Amino acid sequence: MRSLVLFFAVMATLARAQTAGGSLPGDSDRDGLSDGFEAALLERFEPRFYVSREDCSTKPARFKPGVAVPTVVDDDGTIYGQAFPGKGQAFSGKAHAVSGSSPVGQIELHYYHLWRTDCGRMGHALDAEHVAVLLRGEGEEAKKWKAVYWYAAAHEDTICDASQVTRASTIDAEDRGAKVWISAGKHASYLNQELCQHGCGGDRCESMEALHPARLINLGEAGALENGSLWVGSGRWPLLEKMTRSDFRPLLVGRVEALPDTEIAWAEPAKRPAQAAILGGNRAVDGAIVGGNEAGYGLSTGNRNTNSALSLAGTKTRKALGKSFRAVGDALGTSVHKTGEALGMEKEQDKGKP
Repeated sequence: MRSLVLFFAVMATLARAQTAGGSLPGDSDRDGLSDGFEAALLERFEPRFYVSREDCSTKPARFKPGVAVPTVVDDDGTIYGQAFPGKGQAFSGKAHAVSGSSPVGQIELHYYHLWRTDCGRMGHALDAEHVAVLLRGEGEEAKKWKAVYWYAAAHEDTICDASQVTRASTIDAEDRGAKVWISAGKHASYLNQELCQHGCGGDRCESMEALHPARLINLGEAGALENGSLWVGSGRWPLLEKMTRSDFRPLLVGRVEALPDTEIAWAEPAKRPAQAAILGGNRAVDGAIVGGNEAGYGLSTGNRNTNSALSLAGTKTRKALGKSFRAVGDALGTSVHKTGEALGMEKEQDKGKP
């Protein structure tokens, strides 16, 4: 199936290359969203990535355009993007529609950080990882679109799948990109740094620093690739599969909606008990913790096999209290100032009395 999709992608790309400038006017990937609009959305919601200084692969890689085999040009922090119309999967009765050139409903954005190598446990050449966001809005002004849900992929489609999903409001990322922590070596994505240690034990988010992407490149669609990204369909990684599916399935969105608005949810909670067992074994092998302490840690992780990955209730409460404190302080300051002015006025009046 992958080879068939790649064949059509290559043929579509070559056909466009024969047109003036190598692209169709206004909508190069022919998905109903104009090129300029896609670029504006991708820029507006680009995640704020944090990477480890200890990562052997340094930064996400930029790949040579126009070739079918992924070939690294430089480890310069390039991020690849994708924008496509939503399919009504997250909002009942809110299916995407196009009226003239005005998108209505929902749009899904994917951000791919692609690496020269996975240098963690069971490492391998090439590593395709990503983060996704579902937007809701209308029209072709990026500022009129808001993020509704964020998804971070971590070891997708494996027993160690620790991917997460949450409401955009939970992580303060409705009008901008979410903060995303990338584990050293394995490059799993996390919507909260604390979650990085709760997979199968191979992830670490330590010595983190902000990534300053060198560029953001639009990949287009699987059947209409842009910017020479023929290497997308290589059998050496699952990138093409990630591009052809939504990360906001009804079951997943329903799981989030069933939780309080302070929660980050696991995408695959049923795998948590098995992950706890693997985590315990890995830590014992690594000698990080031994004996009863290790067993206890494994059990505690196994018990957290519900939908909820992490509650940010405390953080949101602290922020709310901080805002209240500042508001009260400002009000008191104003009151004191006004009182001082009133007392000063009274003193001036007293001076004129006999």
